[in-house]
Amino acid sequence: MQEHFYATEDKDFQRLLSLGFSDIEATRLAHMKSHVNDQIEYREMLEESRRLKFMRWLIEHDRISR
Repeated sequence: MQEHFYATEDKDFQRLLSLGFSDIEATRLAHMKSHVNDQIEYREMLEESRRLKFMRWLIEHDRISR
């Protein structure tokens, strides 16, 4: 796994170091934290897309009216 070095001056990163995490562990945790919201938004977009496709199918097959 390629290491990504994010803002190591970040206060979250420094706090993790003070709690005993290694540089690599703190970097990975900081990376994960910064990308969790992106993943949540992506999943929400997928769910919405699936709902819209289902609605389209319902309309196309006369299961529901517009």
